[in-house]
Amino acid sequence: MMQMQTNMMTAKTRKRLAVFLLLGVLATISWWQSVSAQPQPAEILGIYFTPPAGGASGLIKHIDASKKTIRVMAYGFTALPLSDALLRAHRRGVKVELIQDEKSSQNNRDAVNQLIGAGVDVRSDGKHAIQHNKVMLIDDDIVITGSYNFTNSAEKRNAENIMIIKSDYAAKRYADNWANHWAHAEKSIEQTSKKSNR
Repeated sequence: MMQMQTNMMTAKTRKRLAVFLLLGVLATISWWQSVSAQPQPAEILGIYFTPPAGGASGLIKHIDASKKTIRVMAYGFTALPLSDALLRAHRRGVKVELIQDEKSSQNNRDAVNQLIGAGVDVRSDGKHAIQHNKVMLIDDDIVITGSYNFTNSAEKRNAENIMIIKSDYAAKRYADNWANHWAHAEKSIEQTSKKSNR
């Protein structure tokens, strides 16, 4: 009986030791990855602040220069000039795809409906409390991000920022994140339009 209890304690102790060692190995791997990470080169193509208005012109310049792909993650998307620029890109053969936040999609109708109507693939992400990303990925090497929602308010009323960088590394990281959201987002269809000033 005593021998059985000793063996059971030993089995429990071995199990605890194995879990402790596994956690130690995982912590070491995580630490090593963070220590061994190397700075990555990035070229800053533009930095914009609103006010004053004008951030949209920087975005449109890069949308109009796109050659292959534009992938967008948007919380709000009401700015028709940006939607028009995405349409121009789509019409010249650039693959345009947009993920919008499901809860704010009602506000995005006018800008997003014209994209859907032209055949742009738009999906709504409702998996999160809000899908709050404001990102454009252009041609697998340009990342546009910042606080700037793709809205009229961001351009004309809010204090916002936009950074545009060229970096294969950053673009790959953002593209991986974009693909995760794309996979669980649901296809959007055109909605009955109401004017929005957001």
